Amino acid sequence: MYKLKGLPKKEDLVICTIKEATPSSVFVSLDEYDKVEGMVHVSEISRKFVRGMKTYLKANSKVVCEVMSVEPIKKFAELSLRRVGEGQKRTKLKDWDSEKKANDILEVFAKQNSLTVKEVYDKIGNKILEKFGLLFPTFMEIAKAGEARLAEASIEKPLAKSLYELIQKRIILPKAEISGTMTITSRAPNGIEAIKKIVNNAQELAKKKRTQLEIKYLGAPHYKFKLIADDFKTAEETFKLLEEQTEKLSGSGDNQVIFKRE
Repeated sequence: MYKLKGLPKKEDLVICTIKEATPSSVFVSLDEYDKVEGMVHVSEISRKFVRGMKTYLKANSKVVCEVMSVEPIKKFAELSLRRVGEGQKRTKLKDWDSEKKANDILEVFAKQNSLTVKEVYDKIGNKILEKFGLLFPTFMEIAKAGEARLAEASIEKPLAKSLYELIQKRIILPKAEISGTMTITSRAPNGIEAIKKIVNNAQELAKKKRTQLEIKYLGAPHYKFKLIADDFKTAEETFKLLEEQTEKLSGSGDNQVIFKRE
């Protein structure tokens, strides 16, 4: 796993591994930095009274701390646990897990291209970190939009192309979904055929917008629908078109379609 250059700044959130817990303080190493250690004083551990320090904070467990101050020469940080909210903790741990996934991709890339991990970081990883700050969000953008983002970090074209191909295989982009129920009624003599036409037309329209419309029969006249797109903007635009299209189909008065979102 890569190490960030330099030292953390005041109020930064950092991932720490607990080395030792004493009655008055907890000593940790900062996972994201090279040979940087820190200490959490007992007054900065919890807003509540802690009875058994070693039980509350076990050695080798991970914690998220806020940096209170840093001594550059000693590479030592004073930290706080109690100032980190649950939401901040979840976000930081999620980002850290994502960066580990990005690191795994670069390790696979190194093997595929007969390079050492250090060489890959020199040629790619460190350049991305210097330009954009984090690996995984950059990889997500590359998976969505192509390898142009790598060119911005001055990465050689053959390496950028090869990495883009690997990212496409290893990162599954999240999909945007809109779901709910459809109520379809028809008083036409060929009502069943009319309803089938409405459903088919809706699915064809969704397909043209590069989205997927799943429709499941619940029991007349109700249907369950799920609209799946690459992003929420496309999903919303397609849903609006579906409403307009089915409204036109309902114009004769014999057919009626009502969408109800969840």
